[in-house]
Amino acid sequence: MKFLLVLFISFVGLVSHTSAQVARLVHYQGMLKTSDGSHFTGAADLYFSIYQRPLSETPIWSEQHKNVEVKDGHYEVLLGSQNPLNLSFYEYFLEVRADALGVKGPRIPIAGSGYNFRLKFLFAAYTIVWLALFLYMLSLARRQKKIIAELETLAKVRTRAEATK
Repeated sequence: MKFLLVLFISFVGLVSHTSAQVARLVHYQGMLKTSDGSHFTGAADLYFSIYQRPLSETPIWSEQHKNVEVKDGHYEVLLGSQNPLNLSFYEYFLEVRADALGVKGPRIPIAGSGYNFRLKFLFAAYTIVWLALFLYMLSLARRQKKIIAELETLAKVRTRAEATK
């Protein structure tokens, strides 16, 4: 029984360590236009902020990406690569600014890959279920061995009883 307890604790430790290593990055692609509405091409410093509500004053997360390559207004970055994203991703809003261009985009709801952070919990739940099934099957095998040993003992006793008649 101690062996099973040690095995269970080791496995749970492994699951929690593995799930803690999930990359907390969000691939974001955006469009950058100048203040006159034309598509920007070149390098720009971009500031990303996440807010809890569309009209919140203070961001709950922010980071700066310097010299982001922009072609015909299109750019892409990995949010969380400069400042770790430690958010639960229930419902947040992203704002992008390019101060040098005098551009501040609207706050948009975050959707998609940010919600994949919850997959680590799903992985942990599946792992625990499989571990429980393994332990149950192991206990069944041990019980089966015990039952077989008891049946063999009963058969020997019955054989002796019949031999003495």
